[in-house]
Amino acid sequence: MAIVTPKGTDIVSLDEVSAVISYKIDELTTDLICCDIVIGSGEAEQIRTIHEELPGFDNLMARLEALPGFNRKWRDAIILPAFAENRTIIYQRRANAARRILENTLRSSGHALPHITA
Repeated sequence: MAIVTPKGTDIVSLDEVSAVISYKIDELTTDLICCDIVIGSGEAEQIRTIHEELPGFDNLMARLEALPGFNRKWRDAIILPAFAENRTIIYQRRANAARRILENTLRSSGHALPHITA
């Protein structure tokens, strides 16, 4: 599958996806739906961030929904309330992998750890 990001396009196998975390960014009058796609594991782990305004976003999300255990109601989990980030783990290959990645990302950016739904 192709992951188009602002930095370019990566070709990735679904087997390489270890987690997907969805959230919204408040843009004052609208929200921007985003997803962090975690590829690989351990030291080789990489994160690709996509958002709904990138070409192919809906097609990529449809492909990701084929992963076993993917939360197909992910939009419902993040849409309301409006303008709240609502970070939600919508897929994780290994238990706690996505939660650990999310917590490390938030700590390194100086953000407080929010309640994260799984």
